[in-house]
Amino acid sequence: MHKLIRRAAALGVAAVLGGAPTVGSLGTATAEATMVSSTVGPGGLCKKAGQTRSYQGRSLVCKIVGKRLRWTEVIVGRKSGKASKSVKDTLADDYARFAKPLPRSLVDRPDDGGELSPKIKVIYAVPSFAKDQRRDLTGEIARGLFQVEEWRASQNGGFGLRYDTYNGALDIGYMTFESTKQQWYDRFYDIRPYPGFSNGLSHFQVELHKAGWWTGPLVSDSTDTAGLDALRRGDLYFVVFEAPAGAYGRTGAGEGGCRSMTDATNDSIPIVGWASMDDGGGACDRVDVAGRFDFGANGVNQNRWIAKKYGMIDHFHQYMRHLPGCTSPPSPKDGERVRIPGVLDESKAWEIRTGFNRDLSEINDPNSARVAEGITIGKPPMLDPRHDLYFHITSDKLAGGGECNGDISKHPLWDDKPLDRNSGRTLLRSSYDRPDDIVGPQLHAVYVVRNGAKDLMYDTSGDIERALRHADSWLRQETGKGMRLDTYQGRVDVTYLPLPPRFEFNTGKDCSKVPCPNDQDFYAHLQSYGRTHPDKTYIFFYSGGLTDYVLCGGAGLGKSVLLNLEVDGKSCSGTDWTKSDSTSLSWSLLALHEVFHSLGAVCASAPESDGSYHASRADDIMNAQAKGAVKVDPTRRNYWGSVPAGCTDVSQSPLFE
Repeated sequence: MHKLIRRAAALGVAAVLGGAPTVGSLGTATAEATMVSSTVGPGGLCKKAGQTRSYQGRSLVCKIVGKRLRWTEVIVGRKSGKASKSVKDTLADDYARFAKPLPRSLVDRPDDGGELSPKIKVIYAVPSFAKDQRRDLTGEIARGLFQVEEWRASQNGGFGLRYDTYNGALDIGYMTFESTKQQWYDRFYDIRPYPGFSNGLSHFQVELHKAGWWTGPLVSDSTDTAGLDALRRGDLYFVVFEAPAGAYGRTGAGEGGCRSMTDATNDSIPIVGWASMDDGGGACDRVDVAGRFDFGANGVNQNRWIAKKYGMIDHFHQYMRHLPGCTSPPSPKDGERVRIPGVLDESKAWEIRTGFNRDLSEINDPNSARVAEGITIGKPPMLDPRHDLYFHITSDKLAGGGECNGDISKHPLWDDKPLDRNSGRTLLRSSYDRPDDIVGPQLHAVYVVRNGAKDLMYDTSGDIERALRHADSWLRQETGKGMRLDTYQGRVDVTYLPLPPRFEFNTGKDCSKVPCPNDQDFYAHLQSYGRTHPDKTYIFFYSGGLTDYVLCGGAGLGKSVLLNLEVDGKSCSGTDWTKSDSTSLSWSLLALHEVFHSLGAVCASAPESDGSYHASRADDIMNAQAKGAVKVDPTRRNYWGSVPAGCTDVSQSPLFE
C-alpha cells in the first residue's frame, strides 16, 4: 500500500494577500481621444463623451473605446437609478467589425475561416408576398448574433460559434423566393417534395439549393444516414425570414406568430428560422432585440434577456446535439429510474424521468424552455448546470457515453479562435483529453471549477500554460532536465472539469478532509468515466470558491496533485502564476513542489529532511515554507541525485527528461 504523504503540503500562510485578476476601469475621455465626425449606430464614432441618443429603438451613450469616442449600447437589465461600474469593453472593436454591413450579395464571398471549416451561414430570405426590409444591410442581424455569442462564450471559456465572415464582418446572403402567404403556410404541412420528413422547414433546403446557398447534399429522407451525417459535418443555416412563423411540426401550433423555427433540426436538417413579421404584418422582435447581455444584472433580468434571444441560443444547441458520426442524440429513457445528482437523502434521491431532454434541465438552463415561458427565474442563466445532459458532460450516465453522448462542446461549429481576438486565449475549451503530441509518461493539467463557484477560465486564458512552461524552463536551468508536459499541437493541453453538485463543499480551514474535495476525489471522478490514462500524472488547478485559511497545495504519493487557486476571491496567499517573492512561491514552482511530493520527496531518512516530507533548508523548493529564490535539492543528496537507500530519486522519474 502506498504511504500517504501529508495531504496538504504546507505552503500556505494565514494571511491572504493579493487578488485574482480584475478588469481595468475605463478612464474618462482625454486629449488622446480622436475627435471625428459622428457615425450613427453602435460602434460608430461620436463627438462628446456622455452624449446620448436613440438609434432604431435602442439607447446609445458616447464613451471612449481605446483612443476613440464611440457610440456604445446601453445594456438591458440595469437597475433604475443605479449606474454600473464602468469597465473597459474589450469586445468593442470585434463587435463593430462583425456588425459592419457588407453590400448585398447573391453569392458567397470568400470565408475568413476557409471554406472547409463548418460555420453558421446567415441568410436573409424574402418571399414575394412580403416587403424587403433590407435587414441584411442594417447591421441588426450581425449585432444580434454577436450579442448572443458574447454570452455563449462566457459559458465556454471565451469561445463562441464560428460564423461565415468576410474581412471580419458577418457575411449575410440574400435570396428571394416565389410564394403567397398561404403557400408559405402550406409548406409547413405539405410533405412534398420529401415525404420522409414531417417538418416543413426541412424542405426549405430545396429553396436554399436553388438560390445557390446550400452547400451540402439534398437529403430527402430521415433514413439517409450518410446524407444526414454529411450535413452534420457542414454548415448550419440561420435564415431570417421576412415572413410569419409557420406551423410547428404540422400541428398548427405557432402559425402566423413570432417565433424561432427549429422544426428542421428535429430531422437533423441544419436550418433554424427566425420570423420577422406576424400574420397581420406587424413586426416581430428584431434579431438584435434586448442589446448586449448585462453580466452585472440580477438573475431575473439576465433570464429575461435569454428569453428574447432564446431561438439563437437553445435552437442552435438542439441542432448541435446531433454530433457528426452519430445517430440521434441520447437522453435518459422514458420511465427510467435515475438518481438525481447532488441529492444525498436516499428517500428523495431517485425519480422517474421522461425521455425528453428538456424535462431534465434545471430551471435556469435555456434548454429547459422555462426561460422562454416568461416566468420569473432568479438563478443566473447557465448551460447545463449539472453538466450531465448536453454541455461539457462530466457527470451521470452520459459522461461515460463515449463519442456519441450528445455533448455539444464537441461539435465542430465551435470557433477555435476566441471571440475576443486580442484576449490571448489559447486552445478551445475541452472537457476531454485531446490527442497527445508525445507518447509515454507526462504531466496533464486540469482546471476544476466547483459547482456554483466563479469560472475564471484559467484553462483558456493561458495562465496555466504559462505557469507550467515557466516551471519546465526553471527546472531545466536548475537540473538540465525538463517536464514532460501533455501538449496538443504544441500547446499545453488543459482539460476543463466542472464539478457536479454531488461534490460537497466545506468552507472551513482544513481542506484535506471529506467533504471538501481534493485531487484524489477529482482523479477518481475522471477515472470512473474512463477519462484517465495510466501514463499520466494530473495537476488539478482548483477554483473552489474556498473561504478562510487553507493550504495552497497538496499531494499524496500517486497520480495527482492539487493547487487551491483562490481563497475569499483572491489568489491563495497572494501567489502569482510565475513570480515568487519574499512571501510566497509562484504557482509554477508550487506545482513542481507538489509533483515532487507525488513521486516520494522528501524521504524522512534524507540528510536534510524535516521529518515531515519536506526539506529543512530554507532555499530548497521542497521546504514547507518555500518562497522567493529557491533551488532543487541544493546538495543533491536528498531527493535529486545521490539519495539514501530506500529514498526516491525523483530525477529518475520518466516525467522528466
